[in-house]
Order: sequence, then structure tokens, then C-alpha cells
Amino acid sequence: MARLLFADIKKDDVKKLYEILKKEEAYIKKRVHAIILSGIHKYRVSEISKIVNLHPNHLRKWIKRYNKEGLDIILNSPRTGKKKQITENIKNKIIEIAKIPPRKLGLLFSNWTLHKLKKYLEENKIIEKISHETIRKILKETNIEIKEVTTE
Repeated sequence: MARLLFADIKKDDVKKLYEILKKEEAYIKKRVHAIILSGIHKYRVSEISKIVNLHPNHLRKWIKRYNKEGLDIILNSPRTGKKKQITENIKNKIIEIAKIPPRKLGLLFSNWTLHKLKKYLEENKIIEKISHETIRKILKETNIEIKEVTTE
């Protein structure tokens, strides 16, 4: 049977947690609310998930971080989620490069994979950082398919 996870709230943090609920940004409030529900009210992760509308795995991560590193980790970790929008110009460059055989660009392979295309785009400063999934979506919009390398 799985062990239940609860926040181990320090006495000094109780007042600070409630103050944060009054003034911080929404995503920090959600984290703090989850810590309060877990540590003070002893709600289970599955119950907290329904209340604060966060995935149970995400909640477990924040409770573990709080238990290990304290309140500062909750306040100072950046918000993730919404990604930067890629401009049409960058999308067009990605599509253009994906259509060029890699050997014509002086590369030592014949076919693009998402990993190789990502590496090429980042190394050649077409874009600072991009995920394989984003590349896949851009190429899918124009019906360009890149087969992934499979290991057997």
C-alpha cells in the first residue's frame, strides 16, 4: 500500500503561508493552498487535487519540494506552462530547412529526425530553444513527416 504524503509544515511557516494567500500571484497561491490543505488540514493529495485543480503528480512534487527545501522553494520557483509563441517567420524557416536534404547543408546524414532538426535549429541560432513536439506540430501543419529513429 502506498504511503500517504503530507506537508511537514514548520511552526514558523504557518503565519507566512496564510499571508501569502492574501497577496501573491495565483499560481503561488495554489501551491501554498495545497501545502496548507496537506500539512494543516491533512487532506490527501487526491482530495487537494480536486480543490485546487492541479494534477496529483504536480501536487506531490510541490509537497516533496516544500518538505525538503522549505517555503522559499514555493515562492522562488518560476512558473512553467505557457510557452513563448513562435513567430511565423521562424515557423517558415523551420519548414524550409526541413525540406532541404541534410547532405545539401553539409551534414553527414541523409534524413532528418526531430532530434537532428532540433539540434540543427538551435546550433545555427534559428531559434534559441525548441522542443521536439513543437517541431513536430509545425511540420504536421504543412504535412511534412519526419520519421523518428527507432531502436530495436
